[in-house]
Amino acid sequence: MYPDTILVAPKNIVHQDLANELGVITIGNNTGHLWEQLDLPLYLKKQKSSVLLNLANTAPLFYKNNYITIHDLAFHFHPEWNSRSFSTWYNFLIPRIARRAKHIFTVSGTIKDEIANNIHINTNAISVTYNGLSKAILSTTPTEIKEKIILAVGSFNTRKNHNKLIQAFILSNISKTHTLVIVGDKHEVFKKMELDDAAIKQNNIQIMERLSESELIHLYQRSEIVVSLSSYEGFGIPVLEGLYFNSKVLCADIPVYRELFDNYVYFCDIKSIDDISYSLQKIAYKPSLAHGIEELLKKYNYTNSAKIILNKIL
Repeated sequence: MYPDTILVAPKNIVHQDLANELGVITIGNNTGHLWEQLDLPLYLKKQKSSVLLNLANTAPLFYKNNYITIHDLAFHFHPEWNSRSFSTWYNFLIPRIARRAKHIFTVSGTIKDEIANNIHINTNAISVTYNGLSKAILSTTPTEIKEKIILAVGSFNTRKNHNKLIQAFILSNISKTHTLVIVGDKHEVFKKMELDDAAIKQNNIQIMERLSESELIHLYQRSEIVVSLSSYEGFGIPVLEGLYFNSKVLCADIPVYRELFDNYVYFCDIKSIDDISYSLQKIAYKPSLAHGIEELLKKYNYTNSAKIILNKIL
């Protein structure tokens, strides 16, 4: 880390051990958006209006020396996926901070184009900084030995289409030979997604919440198939994780997955339960397409992205 870099956070830090490791300092009395909009800019003014790098969508509205990261425009295209307060705030805030930012970073070419076209930002003011894999995953050796597990990783949000996956799994013959495991968190900003508890109990389906990173890595190692049926994504880290662990990967046929993972994954039509079901059955007898994953890892990693960010800021 550069010696002049300061990491700041509100007082309600969730992972205090990680914060201590990174040397995070706590400032202000508020939390959440109040902290970001009031306490943070006041602190920065005392620091002679230092450069502020925001890595998670939002930033202070009335601060000029901002560099921001926008991961996707789901709040713009599908406000119904989130709570009304969340969607209203994001649709108000993000276009305004984007137009005032010194530079914008985003995680794929697809989202870069969407930002340019929908928020009306010059493409020269936007850089693509791809996501990558965590240090813990990269330090784990993949194995070729797999179990009859179909794994889906993603928050319990409508856009992840977990319900469609469950319906397609039950409809397919693969439900007799495989176990479907869905891992994700629930959050108040997401519209509540109802799962069919009866169908889950009667079939080989497991729902898991809040696994540790080591537990999730162990699941990836064992899973024969990884599925991501999202209607919309900015990048899709679980897809890259599945490929790293030599799993067969089935994806929704959406633009960002075509951009990032074409020729490495299998695609299906998420508008059709029948097609998802057929694709699940078909992929069970197909080989993994994860050959050449090394080339993807050279392109999609946080070291490259950090260099791009630093070159823009310094």
